[in-house]
Amino acid sequence: MRVTPLALLALACAGCASAPEQPLREYLDEQTAATIKVVAEPWIFTRERTHERSDERDYLNVYAIDVNRMGDHRQYLAVLQSSPLRDAAGKDTPPPTLQLKTGGEELLLEPARENPRELGVAQPVAQSYTYESRWWYYSVDRPTLARIAHARDVEVSLAAGDARAAYVLWRDGSAEAAALSSAIP
Repeated sequence: MRVTPLALLALACAGCASAPEQPLREYLDEQTAATIKVVAEPWIFTRERTHERSDERDYLNVYAIDVNRMGDHRQYLAVLQSSPLRDAAGKDTPPPTLQLKTGGEELLLEPARENPRELGVAQPVAQSYTYESRWWYYSVDRPTLARIAHARDVEVSLAAGDARAAYVLWRDGSAEAAALSSAIP
């Protein structure tokens, strides 16, 4: 039996095309020994104009994560902000409060007081895309995560002191967050 190169190429392409995109990824944080389950794609929010230069944009990526330390599961929203909040004097603010608006509901989440390593996340869950990027972690429970995942028209704001930044949805990460909330024991 003879297999032609064209047939092999067709089989190889069919194998690549049939691999579905997974909504979650899981890895072991080797520094903390925690198993991290994170959405493959985050919610992405943007501000229309954040600086005097109209070509600069400020993005906020919101990743739903589950940190498993030997069966002790903790959920967080890991938030990557491309441009940090600055106060009236132009200085970076302390970790901001996260405000989520979902239809008629509003959630205020305080940043985790522990550093990421103490939470079990020694390395960021995704690559930062600017030198100024900042990571913030907000504790949520499974029911709250599910509620956020099933909400529509989500808006977020960050606030610290007199500095405030409001963001609008650019990419919806609800399906991935719903998959994570249903995968948590």
